[in-house]
Amino acid sequence: MTFAYSGKILWINLSNAELREEATEPYLEWIGGRGLGSYLLSKHQKPGAASAAEEFIVIAAGPLVATGLPLGSRTAVSARNRLSGGISYSNVGGDFGNRLKMAGYDALIIHGVSQKPVYLLLQDGKASLLNARPLLGLKISALRQALLDAHQDNRLSFLGIGPAGENKAAVSCLMADRAHAAGWGGSGAIFGDKRLKAVVAIGSKDIPLFDKEGLRKKIQELNWRINTSEAAAGLIRGGTHGMAGAGGYSGLVPTGVKNLQDEYLSPEESAPIKEDAFRQWETGRSGCFGCGVPCLHTYRMESARYGQIISEGMHANSVRGLASNWGIDSAEDLLMAHTLCNEYGLNVDGVSAAAAFALECAEKGIIPKEQAGGVTLEWGNGPALVNLVKQIGEGVGLGKTLGKGVFAAAQEIGKGSQKLAMTVKKVGVNEQGLRSHRAWALGIMTSTRGGGHLGGSPQTENRRISAEVGQRIFNNPQAGAPGAYAGKGKLVAQTEGLKVVIDSFGLCYFIYGWYDLSFANLDELAELLYLASGLKLNGAKLLKWGLRVHTLERQFSAEHGGYSRKDDRLPERFFETAVSGGPYKGAHLTHTEVEKMLDEYYAYLGWDVETGLPNNLPEGSVQQ
Repeated sequence: MTFAYSGKILWINLSNAELREEATEPYLEWIGGRGLGSYLLSKHQKPGAASAAEEFIVIAAGPLVATGLPLGSRTAVSARNRLSGGISYSNVGGDFGNRLKMAGYDALIIHGVSQKPVYLLLQDGKASLLNARPLLGLKISALRQALLDAHQDNRLSFLGIGPAGENKAAVSCLMADRAHAAGWGGSGAIFGDKRLKAVVAIGSKDIPLFDKEGLRKKIQELNWRINTSEAAAGLIRGGTHGMAGAGGYSGLVPTGVKNLQDEYLSPEESAPIKEDAFRQWETGRSGCFGCGVPCLHTYRMESARYGQIISEGMHANSVRGLASNWGIDSAEDLLMAHTLCNEYGLNVDGVSAAAAFALECAEKGIIPKEQAGGVTLEWGNGPALVNLVKQIGEGVGLGKTLGKGVFAAAQEIGKGSQKLAMTVKKVGVNEQGLRSHRAWALGIMTSTRGGGHLGGSPQTENRRISAEVGQRIFNNPQAGAPGAYAGKGKLVAQTEGLKVVIDSFGLCYFIYGWYDLSFANLDELAELLYLASGLKLNGAKLLKWGLRVHTLERQFSAEHGGYSRKDDRLPERFFETAVSGGPYKGAHLTHTEVEKMLDEYYAYLGWDVETGLPNNLPEGSVQQ
């Protein structure tokens, strides 16, 4: 018996409709989730393979999913990045990971192209491909309802695409259930190219546990700690919208403004889009399967402009990306744009970066201000930008170009517009704190998937941890000092290793190390793995293993995308212009200091400092 696992991996060849099962046990070296996904992708995805039939996409739940652990419900999606050509990994919440395992499978390896539209049904240990033609064109909420109507089973969860994925927009993504996005790398377009509308999981299988009583006691302890955690309380009170959107609770969190030309929004400018401004429309809160920290909002707004808006979600990246980064200060327009991203199956970050780029291009006269379909490109024009989101989802007008991603759009438009494209490794950037928070910025620069902070960017600076805590946990008293460069290369590398572990286990990063460092104890994480699976290791070995996976991902991006040290860069804007006001007024990056951070980062990882590339894959099997 393989404890903590369902015990099976399913191979799906859509070209010939072949479904083949394989035991999970031979792959335990890669644990599960992101670790397993990155390994399988690296092994099977051929460099240079261009056709959809040759593309692989891996969907995997970790060993701590469906075990009863609090906040243990995450699913990893791994593929070659449609925007960068390198690695793409996403980590999505909702119910899908639990239902995947309860339906009898730990991971899915999908390749080939179906001759007709299909969806994959996983139900109580059996798999089948079903006709998806009646589901074509459906947006996410309608897709969910159609699947529930077809199967009449409230255990159902799904991972699927909306119209944006069907239209093969590179900024499209997979959506789990209603509002959980696997938002990186164009996973929606990969499903669209494969004519795969969704994966549906239905099941109630009990997952075998190595030490059931020991895990039960640990779950009781964790629930008590979560219930007394200030970070968890902050998430319950306002979600990430409250924690980090529009300045956050403290007012100290930076935010991207007008294509990241600035990172400061005054309190008066922030007020209309802060979390408490939305409470008049809130109808409840939601979270993932078995989660005691419901960080998602549900809203119902009667809008004179858009009619009734029923929406779920609203994380900080939506507030930043669809409001301040576009110059919007209307809750109504923000909520509508966010809802459309959910419904079309669009990655908010990719949409934000592409539309903000177009707005600045129009401002500088590179493209016409007036576009087809009622789109007037001007900062703060909410109704026009809502129309632009629709165009991106439908693949029409300017939206067809922007749906390719900001890098490709800039290449197509030309005329010097490339300097206005905020990208890292060809992936659009929807961020904050790039000029002021050194470790945060470095994590985004060095991200193997490009453009985002959910890899090596720590929360230590935003949380302003004390010098004492920084010294005790990271051996760096400046870990919580945003403006300090010293020791930040090592800190980012360590964070990469921790994040790999969290993603591979199937835990929620918000609590396990992101907002509450007391849950980032690698020895305790190793204990959780042992109680569930019987795999015995310590925190040091676990970190080493996490950095091994990170190195594997770096090798993939180098081999498939050609990335090296020269690409671990932010646009010059963040070095040449400073924050205009607020607590970080005058902050900007310095090339000399950034290069020192990069040197430290590569050296800690054992990579070649000159090229930023791994010399070889380090040892570090969890079974050693």
